[in-house]
Amino acid sequence: MRDLRAALAEHRLVAILRASDASRFADAAMVLHAAGVRLLEATLTTPGAPAAITALRLALGEDALIGAGSVREPSDVDTAVDAGAAYLITPTVNPAVLERAAELDTPVVCGALTPTEIDQAWRLGAAAVKVFPIAAAGGVAYLRAVRAPLPDVPLVPTGGVHLADVEAYLRSGAIAVAAATPLLGDALSSGGSLPDLATRASEFVAAAARFTTV
Repeated sequence: MRDLRAALAEHRLVAILRASDASRFADAAMVLHAAGVRLLEATLTTPGAPAAITALRLALGEDALIGAGSVREPSDVDTAVDAGAAYLITPTVNPAVLERAAELDTPVVCGALTPTEIDQAWRLGAAAVKVFPIAAAGGVAYLRAVRAPLPDVPLVPTGGVHLADVEAYLRSGAIAVAAATPLLGDALSSGGSLPDLATRASEFVAAAARFTTV
């Protein structure tokens, strides 16, 4: 768990892979990795995600942390861990998910929104708390508001995080940010541009690196 928090604090950025299928996950992940992204999340709502997690773990080895996202049930925990996921990301606070993950010694970035949910996720053993959907809730101003009474909880704003937001979130105390469409663009669709993804990834990594904990 400390290793995941250390990785979040070091790299400050999680790339979320979510699509209608996982056929382009490997290509996109290689581009992201080449640009310096070291934490990737393959969402279980994407058909073929478990196999993609296994393939990415084999391809990238210890040089990246491959996690499973959209983990909502204990059975999802088993699926993700069997596939080789190094960590789990949930959209909600489900105590049964956190309990099963603890049994399998797998860290969880638990999704929450309200101060009560965030505190509950932290008390249930989350390695960090994903504040989702951050943009819809008020963006940077909301993160600052909830962080004020919960300064000890490592927060990862997620949901509508654009390049221009990265610095503000990290400056406001987020341990890291997670980005999907604003980072991936059309790269996961057939015919999507991988060169454009490389450019965006480099920009996101550069923005996040300005706040890397040494």
